Amino acid sequence: MSQALHDALVVPPLQRSTAPFRPTRFAPVEIDVETREDGTLIVRNRQALKPLPVRQLSDYLRKYAEERPNQVFLAEPAGEGWREITYGTARAQVDALSQWLIDRDLRDDRPVMVLSDNGINHALLQLAAMQIGMPAMPVSVAYSLMSSTCGKIADLVSRFQPSVIYASDPVRYGRALSVAKPLCKDAVLLADAPAPGLVDAVFKDALATRVTPAVDDWYARVGHDDTARLLLTSGSTGLPKAVTMTQRNILTSGVLWDQVWPFLADEPLRIVDWLPWNHTAGAHGAFSAVLRHGGTLYIDDGKPVPQLIDRTVQRLSQIRPNVMYNVPRGLDMLVSRIEEEPALAKDIFANLQVIVYGGAALSPATLHKLETLSAEATGFRVPVSASLGSTETTMPATLIWWPPQKLGTLGLPCPGVEAKLVPEGERYEIRFRGDNITPGYFRDPKANEATFDEEGFLRTGDAVSWATPGTPEHGLIYAGRLSENFKLATGTWVSVATVRTNMLEHLRPFVSDAVLCGPNQDELGALLFLNSSQIRKAFPELSEASDVQITSHPPLLAKIADGIRDYNQQYPASSTRIARALLLDSPPSIDDGEITDKGHINQRGVLALRSHCVQQLYGAASDGDNCLVFAA
Repeated sequence: MSQALHDALVVPPLQRSTAPFRPTRFAPVEIDVETREDGTLIVRNRQALKPLPVRQLSDYLRKYAEERPNQVFLAEPAGEGWREITYGTARAQVDALSQWLIDRDLRDDRPVMVLSDNGINHALLQLAAMQIGMPAMPVSVAYSLMSSTCGKIADLVSRFQPSVIYASDPVRYGRALSVAKPLCKDAVLLADAPAPGLVDAVFKDALATRVTPAVDDWYARVGHDDTARLLLTSGSTGLPKAVTMTQRNILTSGVLWDQVWPFLADEPLRIVDWLPWNHTAGAHGAFSAVLRHGGTLYIDDGKPVPQLIDRTVQRLSQIRPNVMYNVPRGLDMLVSRIEEEPALAKDIFANLQVIVYGGAALSPATLHKLETLSAEATGFRVPVSASLGSTETTMPATLIWWPPQKLGTLGLPCPGVEAKLVPEGERYEIRFRGDNITPGYFRDPKANEATFDEEGFLRTGDAVSWATPGTPEHGLIYAGRLSENFKLATGTWVSVATVRTNMLEHLRPFVSDAVLCGPNQDELGALLFLNSSQIRKAFPELSEASDVQITSHPPLLAKIADGIRDYNQQYPASSTRIARALLLDSPPSIDDGEITDKGHINQRGVLALRSHCVQQLYGAASDGDNCLVFAA
């Protein structure tokens, strides 16, 4: 790898706190790297994966229902307090729901589809289905609530023909249920409240079902290779695919995590989490960790958006968790709130052993602030760990289990995971093999053929490099999605993820995201999505302005132009320098495929839908209206 590329990928050196890290009990870092003749690397953890301790996920529920029946398992906001359910009560209610499913003589190859947000009833229904061999299929609430047509709900119901469709609130999810009902007439529509003509069953009535020995009979049939969940891909390159998650996948993910983070067993876990259970990070991160260790999960009703972040901050301050799972945007907003109100740090960092994030790159500034703020509040830096994984890897495939020498690294393969690094120019395409990897996509043999290579490694489409060439113990760094990267007319490759991350650092808080263009152009351009709420705060004169008017406001254009000039000065190469930028006057659309349900920008989707914006961008000879041009 060239020095210039390495410098662009690694977090720029900033003055880190010198406070000691919190003395968290991690496993030793022991990695083997095999080099093949063609330059391919096989990276393995020397620590072998330990045997799976249980046969299925609900074995943990039954274990703690016997050992600590009065321990709170789940809690969700209710008025000024919390609605709580203990392990003993949860086990009884899960069995009742399993009996309710059995009594309906439903086919076990048709999923139980959940449309709702995280919640206690949602969790109970998933566990009830999985423990008797019926796949649980949680679906993004965005498909029901952010879409005007519920087109993806219609597609999913038509393709997968669920046996049960659950929505907590039949009014809030009424449009989605109305779309689904005629497409799957024999499905049971379940909700927390009655809705005549739409809902077939009410949740509290299902909970009242008398449990018979049939539940234990069905339970005994479920083993490691039975399907537990069907998790949907983002659909950024087409219709969402259903990823098969077996009991073995889920249990392996837990064992490998516990091996490198043995401190998880040192004290009962107490976690506040909002990550949705239709994503692997939410389902197999906080939720599974709490269940494995008999801890308590406080279901957060906040999210990393301006109108809800204060709820998250309130929950974190109240509960004082010992582990935090999050995404970069959530950590960015958390740091901003602590900077506004420094007293929050003492509560939020009081017990935190580690913060883990994934899904995108975390800004260097936020990484440093997390270390600094935690040190100022507690005397110790909290280790911030990244992971690399996907729905197909059951999360995680790589993880950090040491105080990171290099900020922003992705860690290394966990026990039982093999990483195959295939040379791709100056980077490596990373592929994975192990018992945490999905056996494939549900009823989609064509997709399966393209997903696994000749040795059975999962093709991730992600590119990586070494954080410190020659020292693999320092971990890997992310080098973008191979499918996003493109060549300029000069033949120079553009690493989209790297450029986007570095550029956005210079444009905060006015720009929320960016799409780079364009393939085969002479120079690099950017389409900028604006953070209108932050802009209106910074420019009071725009408080009543439309989004269109905002894009041509001269003081805002000047601020953004200054940010791009600063960025270009730091990254002057033709593959990184922004020559022109266009301020967009509308946010990305989930209905039109510009944004995934995870909130990630779909680069190709935006470029296809806004081809007229690309033409405007490259047709501009100088600054004008919402366009900025930067001379070489």
